Amino acid sequence: MEKLFEVPYNFDENLIQFYKQNCDKISYLFLPPYKDDMINTRTHIQTHIKGQCYMPSSREEYERHLSFITEAHLKFVILWQSKENISIEKIKYYCSLGTTGFTVASNNNAEIIKGYKANLVVISSIVRNICKEISNIDFHNYDYIVMHFPFNRALDVLKQLNLIKNKIILMPNTFCHTDCPGIQHWFAKTQDDFIPERDCKALRDIEYSAYIYPEHLHIFDDYISGYKLQGREYSTEVIIQMCRMYFTRVSHFDFPEVMLGSKLSKEFHNSLESKSIDEYYNIKTEELLKII
Repeated sequence: MEKLFEVPYNFDENLIQFYKQNCDKISYLFLPPYKDDMINTRTHIQTHIKGQCYMPSSREEYERHLSFITEAHLKFVILWQSKENISIEKIKYYCSLGTTGFTVASNNNAEIIKGYKANLVVISSIVRNICKEISNIDFHNYDYIVMHFPFNRALDVLKQLNLIKNKIILMPNTFCHTDCPGIQHWFAKTQDDFIPERDCKALRDIEYSAYIYPEHLHIFDDYISGYKLQGREYSTEVIIQMCRMYFTRVSHFDFPEVMLGSKLSKEFHNSLESKSIDEYYNIKTEELLKII
């Protein structure tokens, strides 16, 4: 069975037509709540300029974008990434706008949402440290669990998680990860002194990169439910290029260079070429087996 993708919505209605044309590849669009309702992992870089991590300036405009999605017969989920409990009022509000469900960062919110309406989709957010919690998480309130690093580089560990195979959503197109000390990747504050080359593990050591080439998705297909493509901060053009690569499973081999720059991209290619595919995607297996 072909795997579906969760895909980002950047509040550019021009993206909707592309998604509509590729609806057979897509499970859900994901997007943040309205800016006055809850912060999100991109709050610090949100702008009012379309194509630059845009956030609608009014609730009316925000709601209009959600109507674009539903009118195109596409499904969406709301990113409720704070551990602060979600209110029933907010659940009702987003349900009234057509949401299929929520991506959450706490068991409490998963329980609250499922308690309100059992058929709402609940997804465990990547902002959780799944690798340290996986043996203790009660998964019954979750339909899906988003994973990336180190599972992206621990294929043989995924093979052992057969009991939750149908819940696992893998994020293949991110270079960094939530364990990175450069937390500014996730809940950043613009006043913080953050130098990526100094503070991001994945930029200092490419072996911490979570990136999976589109051509290599097939080696993960049998052990997961689907994929999620991050990047709602990207321009519409970049999102479309990225989605086409993963939908067709054919790389534009200059794409890592767009994201990393030429120096790090070369290191990335060299690392991949120096190992077999199996070695490359199991580099964190031994380390991870000691944790879970």
